[in-house]
Amino acid sequence: MAGMKSLTFLLSGCCIGFLVLLIYGRILFASADVPLYPWASDTLGHVLKAEYLQDKLAEGDLYPDLFPGWYMGLQMLRYHPPLPYYLLAGLAALTGSSMAAANWLIALCALTGGMSWLLYQRWLGWLPALAGGALYLFLPDHVRVAFAEGNLPRVVATAVLPLAVYFLLCCLEETGTRRQRLGLVLSFTVIVLSHAMMAAIYAVCCLLLAVLYGFGQRMALRRVLLAGVSMGLGIMLAGWWVLPSLTGGITEINTAAMTEALAVFPLTHYVTPKLHASDQESIYIGVALLLLAVVFLFIRAGRNRYTVAVTLTGLFGVLITTPFPNKLFNALPLHSLLWPLRFLGIASFLLLLGVMWRLQPWLARLPFLPLAIVALLALDGATSIRLIHLRPVDRDFTAIRALLMSLPGWREATLDQSRLGSTASYFFAAQGRREQIFGWAYQGARTATSVAALNEAMELGAVSYVRDRLTLLGADDVVLLQGMFFTSRVEAELVSAGWRPVYHGSRATLYHRDGSPRAYRIPWRVLGIGRGTQNLAYRFPQLVVGTSPYVDDYSLEELKRYETLVLSGFNWHNREVAEALIVQAAGSGVHVVVDLTGAPEDPLARIPHFLNVWGERIILDDRPVVAQGEGRRYALVPFGSQMELWYTHTPQGVQTEVLNFDYLGETTTMLGYNRYGSGQVWFVGLNLPYHAAITGDQTAINLLADLLRLPPDTPASYSAVPLANYTADQRGYSFSYLLEQPDRLVVPLAYHAGMVATVDGVPVQLSSFEQLVAFEAPAGAHTVEIRLHPTPIYLFGRLASGLALVGLLLLLAWETRFLKRTSSGQRLGAIDPYAVDDTGLPACLTESLKERV
Repeated sequence: MAGMKSLTFLLSGCCIGFLVLLIYGRILFASADVPLYPWASDTLGHVLKAEYLQDKLAEGDLYPDLFPGWYMGLQMLRYHPPLPYYLLAGLAALTGSSMAAANWLIALCALTGGMSWLLYQRWLGWLPALAGGALYLFLPDHVRVAFAEGNLPRVVATAVLPLAVYFLLCCLEETGTRRQRLGLVLSFTVIVLSHAMMAAIYAVCCLLLAVLYGFGQRMALRRVLLAGVSMGLGIMLAGWWVLPSLTGGITEINTAAMTEALAVFPLTHYVTPKLHASDQESIYIGVALLLLAVVFLFIRAGRNRYTVAVTLTGLFGVLITTPFPNKLFNALPLHSLLWPLRFLGIASFLLLLGVMWRLQPWLARLPFLPLAIVALLALDGATSIRLIHLRPVDRDFTAIRALLMSLPGWREATLDQSRLGSTASYFFAAQGRREQIFGWAYQGARTATSVAALNEAMELGAVSYVRDRLTLLGADDVVLLQGMFFTSRVEAELVSAGWRPVYHGSRATLYHRDGSPRAYRIPWRVLGIGRGTQNLAYRFPQLVVGTSPYVDDYSLEELKRYETLVLSGFNWHNREVAEALIVQAAGSGVHVVVDLTGAPEDPLARIPHFLNVWGERIILDDRPVVAQGEGRRYALVPFGSQMELWYTHTPQGVQTEVLNFDYLGETTTMLGYNRYGSGQVWFVGLNLPYHAAITGDQTAINLLADLLRLPPDTPASYSAVPLANYTADQRGYSFSYLLEQPDRLVVPLAYHAGMVATVDGVPVQLSSFEQLVAFEAPAGAHTVEIRLHPTPIYLFGRLASGLALVGLLLLLAWETRFLKRTSSGQRLGAIDPYAVDDTGLPACLTESLKERV
């Protein structure tokens, strides 16, 4: 019997392998005559990182931290987990090509996922398990992720998913073993090290599945709890990587903005195959799969707690991507870290598992029905196979790459609103030998805010800001995508700043000016503290945003360096300390402007409060706002609209009112100031900086120009300091400079916590503006080294992994003693209540009927 099972498993595995070659062969054995590349948005970005890792491994560095070629320095293995890149590097060494490695990784992950289905034969039977494994190879959402998105870390996580759910189901049984519990733990560790968000999503769904399975059963509660503990231990085992990753990247993205950006779809979208037929890259899970899963919920034959729990969990993953359930989901804490559309992968798998589980009872009585169901699912999902192919690269990319290799320059910026994907990044960075200031996939980069601001500034028409920050970030080459509504304005600004067009293609234009690594003498007279000051920077590029939004992170000596200090969207560690610091700065002659928008709210009044000034909430509609004061009237563009009201505030407690307006028949403050000792602090209301940024209202801009004492739309005057002998690698940076007089330099390198700088071996203090490095540079010729050292969070991560390992050993030891206390006769005689017998009914039901008879 054991030999027959082994032979069956071998034959089934051969079938799965043959299907993998049949479906994925076109990307594994592409013609060598025409160079073809993965065409997905993300794929070549992951290939780029894998190539860098492969180079560093060849140099003997087993875990390189810093990747200096992207976003002014990216901790490559901090935001994205390391496992996929090591797999890609290994496959590249075997195949001799990083491109081929990406294709083989996708195919091997499909093979792993399909083969894992064969383990489910203990519940499903061999034929349904084999059919499920075959269908898993081309589930629409999985194929879309691999070939339209190109998210290779998710592809690896998807490969491990069936194995993790198999171990979970085993652990929910009384007959579950220690090996199966260990398998559940290690499966989640592997998933975390492949894609952290998918691990969290899988854990949520698996926990829901376990709860639904054990609902109403006292004896199952212990197994459900142990399953949850096992998944938690699996995640904690990867704590050495997880905890450092939580201090950057997606956790620093604005929650409200992220929630608004995530797409939702009406339920009709999933049951309309025509939409998928017209757009191969559309979100689709299969109308046949969805309808069959729902129908089988109401059919008794073969139904048990497992099938119900699996199907309901799958439907949950689908429903949270639809409008009303999505609103409920968004009310949950940390919802922005669990993107609803990414639930569709595990939802598709669970729905397919629920359908395959129900086929065994019909095989003996109506064998054509299961075959028809499998054929219907195959036909519905086969449309996704059209995505599995390679494409020749755009000629513009190869032409621009050749020019970049021949022209002198330091960095390249791609202004494309992220439409060209990672292909441009790969060709311009890996092959064009340029460091990147890029607009694609900037999650996890310390300079993500600055890169995203370039995209937003172009949409707002703030082209002077784009010119200013491209200079600051060290861009010598700019690739501009044609056809965007702001293209002509950006082109004119680039030409006026000294860039010249050297290539004009059908899709993109390359602008170039000669350059080399450089720092800048700090030219700024206005410092912004807080996220809201970015809105002012768009219209007043000479304003620089401090890296920290906390007021009391700055010293009085630092604030006194500036003529004007602006607070908007700011915070503090200690309000009294922050208020005293601002009063001292104002008393020292610094012109201080405060916008209470986004400031912390008073815990009792629930409105912002700073320096005894309160932000009273008001609501504006689509009527123009007319401000008056100083004998003049200022008509501002309406703040609200017919479709949306403007929720803002007006400062209350202002001693001297400079501008006011009429609100509901009352005179309300728009701008004023208070005196604090020998200084004064100005307060502006209505969220005026944001209004000016998004509307471009010239009246509002002129008011702010007078308030900030800055000319609008005027770039800063940067004075460059060449950096000789510049080197950048996984350890950090090294360069030399020459100054006639001591000065403060800002170096366009991403500032990371744990950075340490030395000048001729002597440590110097680092500061940061807009996530870039700055330091006090002594006069003369000097050599600077900037290195990155681990912060305490890395130690805490290792400690978490150690504690998880101890917890796992204790859990397995406890479970061993528990099993020993259970009589072997009872365990051997136990009936699997969810196995299907010859009658097609659950075994627990037939045994109960026998006892009654």
